[in-house]
Amino acid sequence: MKAVAKLFVFVLCLECLFAETPIIGGIFDYDDMDSKAALLASAKRFEFAASIKDVSRRGAILETSELVCQLAQEGVIGIIDGTSGRSTEHVQAICDVLELPLIVLQHNDLYTRNWSLINLYPSPTAFNMVLEKLIAAKNWHNFTIIYEKGHSMIKAQDLLKLSNPIEKEAVSVRELSGDDYREVLINAKHSGYVNFVVDCPSNKIEEVLLQAQQVDLMADEHSYIFITPDLFSVDLARYRYGGVNMTGFRLTNIQKDEELWDFTARYNEETGYSLDPENMKTKILLIHDAVKMFSKALSKVAATAASLNCELYESWTYGSSIFNFMKTNKVQGLTRSLLFDGFGQRTNVVFDILELTPAGNQTIGTWSNNELVISRPIVSNAEIAEETIMKNKTFKVLISKTGPYAFVKESSQKLEGNDRYEGFTIDLIEKIADILGFSYEFEVETDYGTLDPVTKKWDGMVLKLREEKADFAICDFTITAERQSGIDFSTPFMSLGVGILYKEPSKQPPEMFQFMAVFSDEVWYNMVLVQSALGVVMIFVGRISHKEWQNPVPCVEQPEELSNQFSLANSVWLIIGSVMQQGSEIAPIALAPRVITSVWWFFTMVIVASYVGTLVAFLTIEKNVMPFQTIEELYAHKSISYGCKSKGSTKQFFQDSSNPIYQKMYEKMRRKGWLVQDNDIGVDLVENSTYAFFMESTSIEYVTERHCDLLQIGGLLDSKSYGIGMKKGSPYKFLIDGALIKLKETGEIQKLKDIWWKEKRGGGKCGEQRKDDDQQLGMKHMMGPYVVLGVGCCIGIVISTLDMLWGVFKRSVKYKTTFKYELIEELKFAIKFNGDIKPVKRPPKMSGSVEALAEEEAKDEVRSLRSIRSSDTNKTHHSHRSRHSSSSLSVAFARRRDYS
Repeated sequence: MKAVAKLFVFVLCLECLFAETPIIGGIFDYDDMDSKAALLASAKRFEFAASIKDVSRRGAILETSELVCQLAQEGVIGIIDGTSGRSTEHVQAICDVLELPLIVLQHNDLYTRNWSLINLYPSPTAFNMVLEKLIAAKNWHNFTIIYEKGHSMIKAQDLLKLSNPIEKEAVSVRELSGDDYREVLINAKHSGYVNFVVDCPSNKIEEVLLQAQQVDLMADEHSYIFITPDLFSVDLARYRYGGVNMTGFRLTNIQKDEELWDFTARYNEETGYSLDPENMKTKILLIHDAVKMFSKALSKVAATAASLNCELYESWTYGSSIFNFMKTNKVQGLTRSLLFDGFGQRTNVVFDILELTPAGNQTIGTWSNNELVISRPIVSNAEIAEETIMKNKTFKVLISKTGPYAFVKESSQKLEGNDRYEGFTIDLIEKIADILGFSYEFEVETDYGTLDPVTKKWDGMVLKLREEKADFAICDFTITAERQSGIDFSTPFMSLGVGILYKEPSKQPPEMFQFMAVFSDEVWYNMVLVQSALGVVMIFVGRISHKEWQNPVPCVEQPEELSNQFSLANSVWLIIGSVMQQGSEIAPIALAPRVITSVWWFFTMVIVASYVGTLVAFLTIEKNVMPFQTIEELYAHKSISYGCKSKGSTKQFFQDSSNPIYQKMYEKMRRKGWLVQDNDIGVDLVENSTYAFFMESTSIEYVTERHCDLLQIGGLLDSKSYGIGMKKGSPYKFLIDGALIKLKETGEIQKLKDIWWKEKRGGGKCGEQRKDDDQQLGMKHMMGPYVVLGVGCCIGIVISTLDMLWGVFKRSVKYKTTFKYELIEELKFAIKFNGDIKPVKRPPKMSGSVEALAEEEAKDEVRSLRSIRSSDTNKTHHSHRSRHSSSSLSVAFARRRDYS
């Protein structure tokens, strides 16, 4: 028994393994490529195979019948008829004989109740009911029915009953024929009627609208109701602001139907289109629903396909069961509930009633269960103000918790709803809502949205806006070309660019000889040259000025020689004393030296004043030494890493840049893992490591107001803007734009920026004044002058030591003593530090006569007098008279006599 059971299971597995995929047949016109693609996409979605037959020309009845038989022979489980007109009657007849389920997608004026098929297109009964209720709600007393030639106007025939001449209610009818409708439309215009009901195929909508506009039938006073559910699948932007009111129907629920978005993606993949769900034609959606009905039926009816022969009048055993299941069971499709009456007609339909008004595209009501529910009062176009489109509505707004645009509010109490958040964009949307009169609720989304290059699918905020899971996105949402291909943006509310955030390097104290940097090297060199040249000039002028030649011994009336004070040493001393603002004992006597000296004093006054005035800034200002100034220098730097956010416009800027350096930097960032998840991580890396962070300038401005050790280096790498994101073709865009422009003009946006950047949440912290202690000069600032003083003193000591040694040497030779003896005697006198009179050294003994001794002493006296005279001449100070006094000589003679 076990072996038999195993064999039975094995056979079942083989049967399941080799079971053929069910086939759905489709008959379409040869040029109806969109419908064929829809069937292929739907068949893949529900795991069917699709057999598609092309009708070479419209109305080819025999050819269509032959194609039906071919499909039956292939063993299809049902047929979807995408043609219309008389050929459908023959297709239905053959399918009725073969008992093959038949689904049609369009209304057929030839339809009779004995046809055995299912029609997914709303029935004329449904259209008549909703039109009658809608016209009553609009309070139209007269209107014109415009229909395309070739239709029996069956979908609007009940409207003719509304005409009542007694109550001054009239209905007129106009037929559109050919390709030029302008004559018919002009006649309709001359009738004086301003309300129109239009029944035309979906492929004729744009032509009808265009020609109506050309004959001036699209003004404020005109209103239209289009019977086709495809009105809002075409681009109506050019008529939106013309003032015309257009009403139409929609079978789908775009906002809440995820299956619709999935099918749209599959259809776009199959066709290569990039359509949005609202642009999908009704026929395409009905093909999906037809395949879904077959899928639901096969899941309930255990049926196997069979090859049928039209010539033998064979019938499919399971055909009637599947047909009855589809006709009697409710299936939820893209066009909502699929319910049929006993004749396979779809009478219980759910419609959204939409209007295109001066305020934009908006839903005004719903048709469900044969009842019209108006959600917004129907008013005349003249009474429709622009703000009514957003007035008293509630919108979902996406935000991102990125400072300062949005924060979680700090509170000791538990907050709910919108009260949980605060920030720049929170205040901005509040002001916009006050202007336009709407309400909103926030939803946090961290991912702004990027397009996957492989799957071509969006994520983040962009995806939610496209799927209408949210109405607006307001944050640091950068307007990029890629995002604009998927959504719309408002006018920018903030302009910015990418900058480099880096840690401020520690301030470098002035160098030891920073005071020398007050003047350039060229100025210092020229000053030395000028002083040297001036010394030569002073010597020359002093030598040619006769007043500068003075009697060295005033008591001698007829001196044998004259002396001049302008030696090289004296001239240089005069010049240096002037520069140092100390003066000197050298005073010019003649006019020419005095003029030159005066001009030199003026020159030194200007130089010294300039030097002193600039010296303070040079000593107190501590300069930053930046490791790089430009992005090129950063790229060349080997020890500094850099990065940006792993998602967002900044990364996209480097990735898409045509600059080879930017491309290499992006590759290096990606390869080394320097990209970060959010700005906070990047700021932390900048503060605590050797890391440069590419960040949007507004965010850098915010960060540097709170992190005083950070700064922006260099200029902006690009220019871009922030905007409010919304879905493509949003009816609210022009209203949001107007509100933003108004806020810009009144300065409200700038006020909000100042509040959130410079005041709240620690703003303005880095703008505080330095403490007074920070302005004091420390030892590090004044080390240079101390070093100069020390070096100068050391040089003076060395020179005086050499001078002393030279004097010791001369005395040892003169008095015939040892050098050591004279050095010890000299040091003994020097280290006593008392007395300002030094006796002249005498030799201890001298041989010879008294006359020789007197002669030697006289020579010493003469040499001493000359030395004293020279010293007295050099000590000439402010008064010239002191140089002619003999007091010093008398003192010298007295001291020598005392010593003797």
